[in-house]
Amino acid sequence: MKRTGLLMFLAAASLSAANYDELKRDCLAMKEAFGPKTAVSCLTDIFTEKTLHPVIKSIAPGAGTGLGLGYKLDRPGDWRKTFTVNGAVSMRGAWAAETLFGVRRPNLARWNKDNEDYAARLYVRARGLPRMTYYGPGPDTSRANLVNFAERDVFAGGDALIPVAPWLGVGGVVEGIMPDISGVHDGTVRSIEQYFSESTAPGLYSQPTFLHTEAFVRPHHNYPFEFDGRVGFHFYHDTDTGHYSFRRFKADVTHNIYPERIRKGRPKRDSVLSIRGVVSLSDASATNAVPFYLQETLGGSDINNQPTLRGFADYRFRAPNLFLIQTMYERRIWQYVGVLGFYDTGQAAMRKGDLSFGNMRHSFGFGISLWAESKVVFRAYIGLGSGEGRHNYFGLPAGTP
Repeated sequence: MKRTGLLMFLAAASLSAANYDELKRDCLAMKEAFGPKTAVSCLTDIFTEKTLHPVIKSIAPGAGTGLGLGYKLDRPGDWRKTFTVNGAVSMRGAWAAETLFGVRRPNLARWNKDNEDYAARLYVRARGLPRMTYYGPGPDTSRANLVNFAERDVFAGGDALIPVAPWLGVGGVVEGIMPDISGVHDGTVRSIEQYFSESTAPGLYSQPTFLHTEAFVRPHHNYPFEFDGRVGFHFYHDTDTGHYSFRRFKADVTHNIYPERIRKGRPKRDSVLSIRGVVSLSDASATNAVPFYLQETLGGSDINNQPTLRGFADYRFRAPNLFLIQTMYERRIWQYVGVLGFYDTGQAAMRKGDLSFGNMRHSFGFGISLWAESKVVFRAYIGLGSGEGRHNYFGLPAGTP
């Protein structure tokens, strides 16, 4: 409980950024008149100081939440420049680090009422995940097949986004991906290479460097019809033999509905019904294979901490193709606390033609959320309906630093 409380506090603190003068002022105030309010202000400034500061970071499901340090420089102007470095380590031995340089320029077009900027970033990201889970390929695997593997990845490249209409942005990604997959040499677990082979876990024994490119569009719209999405075409090029090259189409769109109103008919934004749809279709030539570590997953959350079928274990189903529909209602009932309920349905498939509404998996659940200002910074919920027991989640929402 102490660790969960610390996690909740740090998540709330990450919403605001303090400068050194604010930190000095608030911590002196705590010294002169110690109390809950002054202590929270001082500690919040410590964890959000704009240059060197502690960070809390979601690494990956099953890898734990990491604590570490971050450094940030922000230079305002017509071209706003940002440079960040951060790294974190979890108590389970997982780690993640990132260096990022970004530039943003305001879009001064008359139609740009949403203040969407031109943006570009260069980055290097790395992570080490010492114990990942694998149940085998496809939608019909058994929990008895559970094995573990270790994964390390380095991503180096850049991305850009250009607003072209009030409801549309276009962009692209170019990056190199350097994966490293190995077994887990621990007598308490089953290591992947002892139970799976190249045919049942493609890419198990050889991991080339990939050149990953993506061209995407970002449709979006604000109130009264609020939605946001990303639709992209990906190409993963195996720079070694070409055997693991493949293509992917992926669309991820969320629509928010606000059933309650406040003054003058404005939506009550802490009472929201979210509907999310995801479709991901992969394609490889007859002699090629999609590496298992780059396949889509359903169950719990995926490797990027995005929720999927929350009643199942993390990474429960793994395949090249995926279809998912989620609904969740969340409402704040007190200044800092909210409640939520959700229903998920989806399917993972080895072949695109096998995706069918008749073969969907289902889960549902409920939980609580922690709010800071107007954002959710922590969730805890129970996922049910899988037929495989309950799945508990305690952590930061996807996208929380």
